[in-house]
Amino acid sequence: MKKCLPIIFAALLMISALTGCVSQTSLTGQNSSPEQNNVAAQGGETTISQPVMSTTGASNPTVSPVASAAYEKLIAYKTESYGEQSIADFNAMLAPTPDELTELLAAVADVSGTISHDDENYEFFTTTMTFSSHELYCEHMGEEFTFNMPLSKQSGPCDYLDEDGETVYDFTCFVEADVAYSINAPELVTVAERDKALLTFKEEMQNYLNGLSEEEIAGGDIKKMLKTKSTELANSLSTENMKLSPCEIYLIEINGGAEKVIQ
Repeated sequence: MKKCLPIIFAALLMISALTGCVSQTSLTGQNSSPEQNNVAAQGGETTISQPVMSTTGASNPTVSPVASAAYEKLIAYKTESYGEQSIADFNAMLAPTPDELTELLAAVADVSGTISHDDENYEFFTTTMTFSSHELYCEHMGEEFTFNMPLSKQSGPCDYLDEDGETVYDFTCFVEADVAYSINAPELVTVAERDKALLTFKEEMQNYLNGLSEEEIAGGDIKKMLKTKSTELANSLSTENMKLSPCEIYLIEINGGAEKVIQ
């Protein structure tokens, strides 16, 4: 196997529906730092670092030549029938070797840091390419797939802005959670089926939070309510070939209070 220098990826600027990885033996749902995600090379093997992901959704208006080249490299995989390909075939095509996986992750990081929300290929990069590249990384590291699922509810906009020029709300609720999933038969699950299952989970959880009243969120057991709903969704969206787990909630912040880590 060709030996490569360690690669440290810049923060990825993504939409909120993203995948990540956690160890099969330590699914605590807590965030890890870029330093914790770097794996030291041993025995001359290629070192592959997992990209650090952000859910701010911001984009850089200046596209570098490197990002432009990465864009062209990745968009080639968006064929007319890519959604009908099996996960096994699509992922294998992206990175057949560890060296190619390193190059893939670097390209995804380059594009994700510069792509605009109104780009016609935005969804392809921030869903399909993100999911597949992280699955490949997790497989290489022997770790379980997880889907990062940030949720938020804001209501009662005030008639003034904060110091950053953003709208201030009377009520805010922010939730950070992960959803673990497994693809037991990747040759039988299509790219479109996987993408739809993960995005539907996120969308339905967001809809559920939106439907709760401020009193239910602030005065009830919001963690228990969200866990119950996620269990229902995991059961309904799972198939024989792809299994989803109830979400693991690790942060809830209500009304701008101190962030609370949920054990």
